[in-house]
Amino acid sequence: MLMGLAIGGLWFGAPPEFLAAMAAASFLGLIRQFRGQWTPTEAFGAANTITLIRLIGTFFLLLFPIENGWLLASIALVILYADHWDGWLARRRGLASTFGDCFDKEVDAFFFLSLCLLLYNRGQLGIWVLFPGLLRYLFVLFVKLAGPPRRIAVGNWFTRSVSVIAIIVFILCLLPLELYCTALAMAATAALCASFLYSLLQLYRPQRQA
Repeated sequence: MLMGLAIGGLWFGAPPEFLAAMAAASFLGLIRQFRGQWTPTEAFGAANTITLIRLIGTFFLLLFPIENGWLLASIALVILYADHWDGWLARRRGLASTFGDCFDKEVDAFFFLSLCLLLYNRGQLGIWVLFPGLLRYLFVLFVKLAGPPRRIAVGNWFTRSVSVIAIIVFILCLLPLELYCTALAMAATAALCASFLYSLLQLYRPQRQA
C-alpha cells in the first residue's frame, strides 16, 4: 500500500524523497513482520545483509543526486552485481528463507523503479519511463485481486534474462553517450511486458485434466 501511494505520487510530480520515505516505511514493515523468520537460524544473516546494503545503495542514488553519468552508472552496476551474491550466499550457507526471497525481490523492484525515476528526473527519457518500473507492483496487485494462482510460480531463464537485460539497458542509458536510449528502453519495456504476461499465463492457465 505504501509503495502504491509512492508510485501514485511520482505521476503527480512528487520528489524522490517521497518515494524514499514510503519505501523506507515499507521495508521496515517487511523486516519487522518477518522478525524471527529472517533465516532458518532466526538471525538476519549475511545474505540478507548484502540485500540490505543494496537497498541502502539504492536510497543513496535517490537522495544524493550524482551529475556524473559514469559514476552514477558505476554505482548502479555495483548494486546490480551484488544481487548475484546474496542469493549465492544464502544457498551456500543454508540461509535461504521466505523472507530472504521476498526481501530480495522487493529490493530488485525498488532498485529498478529508482533507475526509471533517475532517467526521468535527469531529462533523459519521458515520463513513460516510469511505467516499466511499475510492472512488478502491477503484477503483485493483479495477483492480489485475481486470487490464489492455479500453479506455483517457477523461475525460468526467459524471465530472469529479460529482467537483468532490462536493468542493464536502463543503467547504460544513464551514461552520457549517444546510445539510442529511447529505442533501447522501449524495447526493454516491451520485453518486460512480455515477461510479466508470460508469468501470469503460467500462474493462471487451467490445470490439465488427467
